[in-house]
Parts: sequence; structure tokens; C-alpha cells
Amino acid sequence: MIPSLIPDFTGKRAFKITLRTLHILSICGLSGGLWFAPEAHEKWLPFAWLTLASGLALMLLDGLSNLLWWVQIRGLVIGIKLLLVGALAIWPSQAWWLLSAIIVLSAIISHAPGDVRYYSLRHRRVIRSTQDAKG
Repeated sequence: MIPSLIPDFTGKRAFKITLRTLHILSICGLSGGLWFAPEAHEKWLPFAWLTLASGLALMLLDGLSNLLWWVQIRGLVIGIKLLLVGALAIWPSQAWWLLSAIIVLSAIISHAPGDVRYYSLRHRRVIRSTQDAKG
């Protein structure tokens, strides 16, 4: 049994797909705005807020649905991406590099094999359930 603060619910998969779709759309708008018109805040700022909101919603949904997520590589990569977003606020002149790094990390972790995504640095092995964590 995986520890969870958010149990499965009807429509959870559709909800996650919707959130992920909004997140991808918003990161495209934010990236395009920062790369090609950084001075036009009014055009890309709504995408920045939608990126932040959808990303946090996905993180909380995944992390609270499976508490092991926080120690698995997939959760840790999200933490790294959040640090890069914070760096974006500090160094907006580096937007191209920072957003590129976020997008590359996203593509790598979302397409990595399960043995990579479910690897726990804390346990130093693949952890898919609390039973794995005990052994």
C-alpha cells in the first residue's frame, strides 16, 4: 500500500491530463514571450501565472497521491525545475538558458524508463511501493 493523502477519485486521470495540457500550453506561451518579447510583460505574464498554478497543482496532486513521489527521481527533478523557475525570477536575462533547461529536464524525465523515474536516492534503489521501501 502506497501512503497517500489524496485517494484515487473518479476522473483523476482526466483531471491530470487536463492539468498537464494546460501546463504545456502555458510553458509554450511563457517561453515564446520571454524568448522573443521579454519587454512585453502583458503578453506573457498570464502564461507565467498559468505555468506556476498548473505546475504546482500537478506537483501536489502527484506528491500527495503517492508520498513516495517526493523521494523518487521524478519528484526530485520537479524540485530542480522549481529552483530553475526561481532562478528565472532572479536572472531574467538568462531566460533562454533557464527555460531550455526546464524543457529538457521535463522531456527527459517524462520519457525516462520507470527504473529511472522510480529510483529513490534515499533508498538507493527503485521504490514503487512502501513494501519496496522496507526491504
